[in-house]
Amino acid sequence: MNTKFFASALIAAAAFAAAPSFAGDNISGEVGYVPQVSSVKSGLTREAVRAEYLQAERNGTLPEVGEGADVGAVATAKSNLTRDAVRAEAVYAVRHGLLGGGEV
Repeated sequence: MNTKFFASALIAAAAFAAAPSFAGDNISGEVGYVPQVSSVKSGLTREAVRAEYLQAERNGTLPEVGEGADVGAVATAKSNLTRDAVRAEAVYAVRHGLLGGGEV
């Protein structure tokens, strides 16, 4: 039994030792990894970029990025219901087993 354990430990050690060689140059999300920062010079001033951003914000043409960006149409959908009406519907659904549960 000792030899089986030793062989298993040896194989596991070899696998862990070889793991970094599979990473290559890809960004792998490893702790302590700091990507290189590119040094590209822009022809725009800070004020021009800010004005462009504010214009896009007013027009509603900013791209949705970040957490929750994948909800797109749901985030921009308009509702005629009041907050109390939505809450009442949620409470009804939870009490009658129409939802899985959670906070209301």
